[in-house]
Amino acid sequence: MIELDRTNPKPLYQQLYEQFRHQIMVGTYPQGTRLPPIRQLADDLGIARNTVEGAYFQLAQEGYVSSRAGSGFVVQQLDLLPKNAHVTQKVTSETFVERLRQTGLWNDEDNTDGDRAPDGRSNGGIAAHARPQPLSDSSESNVLPVAYDFTYGNLQANSFPAQLWRRLVSEVLAGQDARRASTYGDGLGERGLRQQIAQALNRDSGVNCHPAQVVVRAGTQASLYNLLTLFDPMRDVIAMEEPGYDGARTVFENARFGLFPVPVTEGDDAFIAGLCRSGARLAYVTPSNQFPTGRILQQAARQRLLKWADETDAYIIEDDYCREFRYRARPLPSLQSLDRNGRVIYMGTFSKALSPALRMNYLVLPPDLLFSWRKLFANHYPEVPWLSQAVLQSYMEKGYWDRHLRKAQAYNKRKYQLLVGALRARMGKRVDVMENGSGLHLLVGPLDGRPQDELVALARRGGVKVYGTDRYWMSAKHPLENYVLVGFSAIRAEQIEPGIARLAEAWFC
Repeated sequence: MIELDRTNPKPLYQQLYEQFRHQIMVGTYPQGTRLPPIRQLADDLGIARNTVEGAYFQLAQEGYVSSRAGSGFVVQQLDLLPKNAHVTQKVTSETFVERLRQTGLWNDEDNTDGDRAPDGRSNGGIAAHARPQPLSDSSESNVLPVAYDFTYGNLQANSFPAQLWRRLVSEVLAGQDARRASTYGDGLGERGLRQQIAQALNRDSGVNCHPAQVVVRAGTQASLYNLLTLFDPMRDVIAMEEPGYDGARTVFENARFGLFPVPVTEGDDAFIAGLCRSGARLAYVTPSNQFPTGRILQQAARQRLLKWADETDAYIIEDDYCREFRYRARPLPSLQSLDRNGRVIYMGTFSKALSPALRMNYLVLPPDLLFSWRKLFANHYPEVPWLSQAVLQSYMEKGYWDRHLRKAQAYNKRKYQLLVGALRARMGKRVDVMENGSGLHLLVGPLDGRPQDELVALARRGGVKVYGTDRYWMSAKHPLENYVLVGFSAIRAEQIEPGIARLAEAWFC
């Protein structure tokens, strides 16, 4: 029974999507069942057909259903919960809350930060490494100055809300909380900021967490370095996507962990099969926007991934680094929101939307790992300065973060559309464009098979910078040797079309 609440501010298509998703997950619609025809359901509910289409499209994007010619939308195979089971879990259990109180990690009755340094402190002094950029051939006399830089990672110049940030800094320093500048603070992160992050995650990403589970760190690599101290490099293997984020791989290698590459370019079945062969205790994944391919791990594979972790006593590091930027559909539910056994370590960042220079990200630790973290880092000091945390807390409390994020989403969607349109117009069928309507970059590969080193060099001579992808692979040979990375996080919208025109000239003229 589908019921829509027109007084609810949540869009009707989202209400419809959520109710169908719930009924599929609990088995009301078993595998092979056809969803009601779009026209019929729209008439029955008295809503527009495009509302039903939007809900069905989202279900298809997440792998709950598939669209078959002549059959409509058909429910796919999933590892389902028992019939009538609840899909979502309680954010916290009474036992967990009691352990928080007894250990001093969190007391719901205490809403002040206090002046003493808490026990739970983080590892200070681990800096996140800058991502190396390919060298240019600027020594050649025929190389034009760089006019169009399609880099990934950095943000567009002057996108940071500097004037507002200065005002918030002044307000924080003039307020009562300025006394925190005289103390070491909580090594897990400032209480108020952790509350804001937990609230935003619960509201926007479906992440189930207590604020005490949020640990504020100085960037992704610092988070991973700290996290690995809870595991044993002599015994624990890390399964990693192949290709995958080289910044994470560097951390794993420096910490002397064995790595097992798991393919992501051969489909979800091959990915899960590789994972099952890995013997890993940890798996590092980017399921909502796989880096660098942009692939999305479908819902059935997500359930199988969680099942693997449950059965092998393993943990999953879910790096949700770019969740905010989806241009054709809503983000999929995070792995953490589906996890019922404390197997997912969720990781998010402020670098892709606000500022990479702030050096601020966060982990959401499962309860057992949180208590292990506390024991290990009890005498460590905070990594992120109090002032940066306090200003970000104020920025979020006052609604500026939500407004900034909406603006960034709209602008990046425009840049994504300009980039895809320019590639089609200027290069057409001469290139393959690997993208999934998300993120801040695309992979582009000319169909003539030229190697990426040649492509990067030709572009650079024409005054355009694009970037090789070899560094994301552990293997010397791979199936994407002729693909380059074309980012749009830093380039201005008005530069995209002329930049791609210049790139097309460099590659094909």
